[in-house]
Amino acid sequence: MGELIFKSNLNQDWISFALIFNIFLTYLLVKINPIRTSRLLNFLKTDLYFSKHNSERETQYLNPYNIVGTLMILNTICLSFIFFSEKIFYDKTYFFEFCFLFLFLIMFIVIRYFFETLITKKADFWKKIKPLIFKNFTLNLQYAYLYFALILIGFYSKIPSLLINFIIGITLISWFLSQTRLFLTLFKFLPKEVFYFILYLCTFKLIPWYCFYLFVLEPRF
Repeated sequence: MGELIFKSNLNQDWISFALIFNIFLTYLLVKINPIRTSRLLNFLKTDLYFSKHNSERETQYLNPYNIVGTLMILNTICLSFIFFSEKIFYDKTYFFEFCFLFLFLIMFIVIRYFFETLITKKADFWKKIKPLIFKNFTLNLQYAYLYFALILIGFYSKIPSLLINFIIGITLISWFLSQTRLFLTLFKFLPKEVFYFILYLCTFKLIPWYCFYLFVLEPRF
């Protein structure tokens, strides 16, 4: 009996470490740029954040702040996988699954980055949509924090799971609407670029994530 309890505690401990990793990443963001982080977490003044941090240096993919922010988003996706698996599907997850998913996502993002820069670097279209990509990244990072908070509550509070799932559902709908609103701005201000944007969206955003779901997540669930 003692051995079973010990193994159960070990399983819970690695999940705790995965959660703590997000807190560590937040600490790094604060150390790199405390003002930018405080503005990022001020969800009611997102427009101020865009206007203050839309510089050429801060929108670079390989900017240290953006790299750490990307890791925050990817780790939250992995935590979401754990949460849905254990709290909704009641299927226990293991540390090697978390590591595999996290490393796979990193490889996935790196490969997509190289293909994206290779194809779009010389195109004028890239310069036009770069602010939009930065806004998309910012919204994803903000919603990663919201979702991370909900996962923490779901794992460690006694709030009914039905209520947590309802709030998560509302958050996902809100994220989808914010993304839709963001993309519609391109159609409004750059109507001649709509075809290229749809091509970009399908090639680098939708199809890769669909393949990721098809080959990695669907077999698990």
